[in-house]
Amino acid sequence: MTRTNSGVRWHHAIPIAIGLTFGIFAFALSVPRLVTQLTGVEGSFRAEHCTWEEDSDGDPQTTCKGSFTASDGSFTIRGIEIEGRFETRPKAPVASLVSGPSADKAVRPDFRTSLAPMVLGLTGFAFPAWALTSATRDALDRRRRRRDGAEGSTATAETADPAAAADVSG
Repeated sequence: MTRTNSGVRWHHAIPIAIGLTFGIFAFALSVPRLVTQLTGVEGSFRAEHCTWEEDSDGDPQTTCKGSFTASDGSFTIRGIEIEGRFETRPKAPVASLVSGPSADKAVRPDFRTSLAPMVLGLTGFAFPAWALTSATRDALDRRRRRRDGAEGSTATAETADPAAAADVSG
């Protein structure tokens, strides 16, 4: 009898790969930003150069580069980009955070922008968990059916001829 693979089938691997890829991507985007928001240096960002783009709804939004000055005045970073978009070019300094004096991006202190990708990442990790649970359940079910089928065939052979069974026992 040839034994077949009772483990993960190829159709289980698709949601596992998609979920892990999506989850890792979402966490890679959100974790550094969240760490900066929790442990970063507070200060203000002053926009010096902004570019306008249209979003998916056709509304204009800006992406800005400028300078960041720590609130205690200990350092200033020139040519830094701020994450996020603005409706219009900011005329006043914007409250922001950076990871340190060598940072290349400033982050606005808004936790929703970090937590939303993390929640999406956790949702992405739910797909591999579902697929592994499904694969395990399928493998156990196939093994159980194979075992029950083998036991059932020996039980039918013994009970097929009661006279022969009586001769063996007596």
